This record gives sequence, structure tokens and C-alpha cells, in this order.
Amino acid sequence: MANVNRTDVRIEASKEAIDFLWEKFENCNDGRYPNEGDTPHLVDIFGADAELFIDKVGSKWISIFDYYANSDTEFNVNFESAWYPPSDLLKEMHRQLIEIDPDTIFTVRYWDEGYCPVGVLKITDAGQYLTLETEPDIFEDDFEGDYYFDDVIEPIFERLEKKLNI
Repeated sequence: MANVNRTDVRIEASKEAIDFLWEKFENCNDGRYPNEGDTPHLVDIFGADAELFIDKVGSKWISIFDYYANSDTEFNVNFESAWYPPSDLLKEMHRQLIEIDPDTIFTVRYWDEGYCPVGVLKITDAGQYLTLETEPDIFEDDFEGDYYFDDVIEPIFERLEKKLNI
């Protein structure tokens, strides 16, 4: 069975771009593919132009964990997918956003359910997909504190984001 990967996407953009995202997510579904619902499927909206599902998304499957707007200019969406972040879907989402707002900032944190790997990525305004990842020095089963994510994983994210200049 494939490991579940969590991908947390943070987008900073104009109100127009955030409104576009909000409308798309409010009116899509992420169920079975091809679409069986009345609303468009997430992959039909943001999937890459490819024939196979895995090539449209960049993973074997994807679901929306949640999404929310922190403000008029910041949108967060969290996905679960197989193995790794849905890279092709993220690239297409970014491509659509920079058509609305070329100054869109698109950053991501991702981790496998066992925290191997833990990574960050950003998509630049030129469309470059840059990523850094690592594994924790201490694994959750060996950790003796109460807050593994806060004490071990969060500092990894911060270190990787600093290296990637996020």
C-alpha cells in the first residue's frame, strides 16, 4: 500500500487570484475520476494536460484535505496524495494563477505519513519547481518528548525554507 503524503500549499496573491481559487475549490469535487458528480473534478480544473491520471496530477491519487483563506490575499489548500506531492497539479495551479497575478507566491510543505521525507518546495515566477527534502535525525518512535511535530519536524521545515529562501 502506498504511503499517504500530506501537502500544505500556501499561496499569496492578489484578491482577484484568491477569489478565483476560492470559487474553483468551492465548486469542484475530488471523488472518483473520471468525474461522477455535477461539479467539475479538481483534476479537470488543475490537472496537467496529459492522458493518464498520474501524469495529470503527479501522483496515483489525490484528495483535498481542506482549504481556507487567511485573508483576501492568502489562500491555503492541503492535499493528501500517494507517495509525493501532486507536482503536476501544483504546476498547473501555479500557471493559472500567474495569468491572473504574475506576482503570486506559491510555497509548499510536504511530508510522508512516516516523515520520510519531509520537504519544502516553491514554484518561482518563471515556473521553476524547486524542492529540498530530508529525513529527521530522530524518528517518532524514538522521540521521548510530547510534541514530535513541533519539536522535530517544524525545525526541519524552517531550516529547509531558509535554504530555499522561502
